[in-house]
Order: sequence, then structure tokens, then C-alpha cells
Amino acid sequence: MNKEPRFVAFNLQGMNNTDKLVANLLSESINYMNETAHKHPRSYMNLSGSDVEVLSCKSMKEVAPSLSFPQERIDLISGHVFPDIILHDYNYGVEIKSTQKDSWTSTGSSIVESSRNEEAERIYMLFGKLGGMPEFRCKPYQQCLSNIAVTHAPRYLIDMSLNSSDNIFSKMNTDYDDFRLLPETEKISKVRQYYKEKAKKENKYEMPWWMGETTSVNLSFYNDLTIDDKSEIIARACILFKSLYSKDSKIRYKQISLWLCNNYSLLCPNMRDDFSAGGQCFVINGEQLRRPYPHIVAELLKNHDRIKALLYHPDEDILRSIDEYWDFPYKKDDLYGSWLDMIEDCFNRNPRLSYVPIRELLEENANPF
Repeated sequence: MNKEPRFVAFNLQGMNNTDKLVANLLSESINYMNETAHKHPRSYMNLSGSDVEVLSCKSMKEVAPSLSFPQERIDLISGHVFPDIILHDYNYGVEIKSTQKDSWTSTGSSIVESSRNEEAERIYMLFGKLGGMPEFRCKPYQQCLSNIAVTHAPRYLIDMSLNSSDNIFSKMNTDYDDFRLLPETEKISKVRQYYKEKAKKENKYEMPWWMGETTSVNLSFYNDLTIDDKSEIIARACILFKSLYSKDSKIRYKQISLWLCNNYSLLCPNMRDDFSAGGQCFVINGEQLRRPYPHIVAELLKNHDRIKALLYHPDEDILRSIDEYWDFPYKKDDLYGSWLDMIEDCFNRNPRLSYVPIRELLEENANPF
């Protein structure tokens, strides 16, 4: 079995003298650090993250003279600046990470990179595995970022054993240097889109709840809302989610439950109660029906005025949500007409609803009482 290389250089077309000099500096530094660590492994096992930063900088300065690399250009910035070490006048930086575990994985830096030092156009990751036999590896930064997770902010996940084609940027079909230059909102949007499409391909009901939405810091219960607030949410749900009209009850409320949590910080353990439970619709415009309609019909009719208002005069939130959730052809200049077409089609496809003249009822502004 091939051993994972301890140092991987940037694959740069026409590598110049600066690129070669930096690559040699880091390669020799890794060799030096590993030789020392293997001679005195116990002294490495309890190093803190800041200790590894100091050790890395010191090692680089130790080997620099043998490569004719100016020691004074190697600067440990650390603190809240990214990356930790700057190679002044060389347009390179080195981010230092470590773990006490016998593992090549860890949580990395924020995807936003708001504290990035602009002097560092290219960045290497120098990683210390302190558990088991201590060892150090170094790779181009983007080649060891496997995924994105959340602590208090979206952060990269590091995997120093990662194949170069398996990094998160290859998965998102983009390049790190293009991605890092995007405005923060565009970064978040691109990542959200990737995870949404990934979930769809895997037939999973998932949402990247931790980014891109402005919502309450506290979770609360949908059932505690006022009647008016509930009606507003129901109207928006009736617009956005075709699954409400699906014959498959297993999927009917999954997207809505995630949407409530993601957009409104609301939990609802009994979402079906507002849409399909609690009895049927027995009366339309004061006349008794010979065959009662399912409860969803009453909800559509009760909230029809709100639905029309939202679609004829859409706010920014409903427009963004329509773009995200409507997976059928629609006319941007006729959202209400497109919604009516979708409702009619969904009812016709569902044996439980196909007998209901839903388009006629909506166009006549029928009342469920």
C-alpha cells in the first residue's frame, strides 16, 4: 500500500523560482519536523494549537538558510488572522492546524475568510497529527478541504488524506480561487445550492439550515403563534409546496417542517393538523356538499385572499422561496396563474382530490362555510 505523501506542492503550470523556493522550504520543514517528532514523540503529544504554530514557524526558519530563503520573511501572525504564517514578498501563506487524535481530520477555518491577509495569494495547510505517532503533513489549502460543517459559523472540514479530486470545490464544480473571491452572500448561496441539489439527488429531505437565512436565535413552537401569524405561514406553505397535494402521505409535510425551522425557527410536531386533520369540508358557500371535500380544500379557500395578495404583490421572501421550491415551469409575470395551473394538476393526479373542482372554486372565491 502506498504511503500518503507528507508534502504535496501546488501543481502550477510554468512553476517559477518563487513557487519552487516556497515548495522546497515547506517540504524541508516537514521533513525536519517529522524527523524531530519521531525522535522525541512524547514531547509532541501534548502540544497545544498555538504550540504547533510556534513550532512550525521555528522549523521553517531553521531550514530556511540552507535554501537561501530569507528568515526575516517568515512571519507568524496567528491570532484571528488567516493564514497563520505569512511569507512576506512571496505571496504565500501557511495555515496551521493540529489535532490531539490519531487522525488526519479536523475542523478548519470559516468559509467566509473575512480575516484573510490579502498578501497571501496562495495558501498551504500544515497539519500536525499529535495522537499515536506524531506526524506532520503539508498540502495546498484547497486540496485538503473535504466538506463544510457548522459550529458558530460555516467552516471547512479538513482531511489531509483526501484525494485532490475529492475536495469540496470539485464537488461544487468550482475552483477555490474563484470561490474565495466571491462576496459572502454569493458564497453562501453557492454552498446552499450545492447541498440542496445533493439532497435532491439522494432523495433526502434536508436543508442547509445554518446559513443564508435571517431568523430568530431561539427555537419556538408553531402552535404558540397567533391565528393571524399561522394563517400567513399556511398561505405561504400552500403556495410553495406541491407535496401538500401529494397522494403520498409520507412526504406531504417533510419539506414544510424543515422550511418552518429554517426560515422561522419554528418547531411543529403535528404539521398535518393544519392541513389535513380535524375533519372534512362539508359546506361550500352555505350549501351542503353531497360528498365532503378533504380538509386541504378548506385551507386553500380560507387562505385564498392571502395567497392571491402574495402572488400578485410578492415580497422578496416569497420570490426567493418560489425560486427555491417551485420545480415546475412557471411565468414570472403571472405567478398566480402558474400557481393555479400547478394546483389543478396536483389535484387531478391525486385520486383523493381529483373529484374536487379546485380551479373553479378558487376562481369563484368560494367560501368553505
